[in-house]
Amino acid sequence: MNEIEELFNFWKDLNIKVGEKLGSFEMTEVKKLRMEQSKTEDAVYEILKEKATPEVAKILPERCGDMEIGINIRDNEFYFVMEDPDPESEKLTAIVFGIDEKIKVVKDFDIDDYD
Repeated sequence: MNEIEELFNFWKDLNIKVGEKLGSFEMTEVKKLRMEQSKTEDAVYEILKEKATPEVAKILPERCGDMEIGINIRDNEFYFVMEDPDPESEKLTAIVFGIDEKIKVVKDFDIDDYD
């Protein structure tokens, strides 16, 4: 198992725990779990930056926190959603990073395609 796959599984497990804690209104625990998710997201983002092609690296924000992050369980991918880098566009772009360490850019990102 590679590092991205381990981080993916860890993040997925944290997300399940967050859902359980939200259901029982244990907000202190939710906050702790979200902090762990944030650290995991930062770790994944650092690996993404290392693996990114020059074209992808050009559009990546400096910090992970400048994007919304999610996972696609079906395809074992993280996705980092941001405003399209084209200032004329009002659409979303996502950088998708799979546990196979493949990276793709999805223009006109639609969350329904990834959940």
